[in-house]
Amino acid sequence: MSNNKNSIIRPSGQSIAAKFGQKDWVKKLEAASGKPIIPAKPFFGGTVYLVIDCSISMGGGKLHQAQRGASGFAVESQRKGYSLGLIQFSSYAEQISEPQKEIARINADLEKMRTSGSTNMAAAFSLATEKLTDRSGEKIICLVTDGMPDDRNAALAAANRAKQAGIDIMTIGTDDADREFLEQLATRKELSAKVSREYLEQGIISMARLLP
Repeated sequence: MSNNKNSIIRPSGQSIAAKFGQKDWVKKLEAASGKPIIPAKPFFGGTVYLVIDCSISMGGGKLHQAQRGASGFAVESQRKGYSLGLIQFSSYAEQISEPQKEIARINADLEKMRTSGSTNMAAAFSLATEKLTDRSGEKIICLVTDGMPDDRNAALAAANRAKQAGIDIMTIGTDDADREFLEQLATRKELSAKVSREYLEQGIISMARLLP
């Protein structure tokens, strides 16, 4: 037996299913429906990186919309069992918050964001992929942008590498963002959206509701 005090012995999935099947209410439902009832698999959490465009074009109130939306996204993702990390990008990409569930800390990190430079989307995808590679559970990147990247082909290639690594991509754009391009970046068309700038905050929060 291990001497590690932190070790936990968990029952096997088969024993859990067997105990579930022995419950009286389960037997009654199975008898009434004529079908076996299988317990849902538990969700042990995942990690999502909110990757926010902080290029100079995100000024004029759009960044504030993105910050408020990201705060709401954090609440919703925490409710679904996810840890949230933050990456901002302009001419380069930078992680400003490690994946976590502390809403107050995330909000404080969001306040650090400032607009500058261009739109190096490829660097943002590459950094998020690097940070997610060794994480367990669901792994998701949610991109927030108001326009096109510095290098469209490089951004698509970086997004494809993320998908090949088992990472899902969600995208939301506003203003000059190209809807078709956003759909190409996303894992599936339904994980992509474009909204007007005044609805960016609510749009970002709505994206969190698409988390598995």
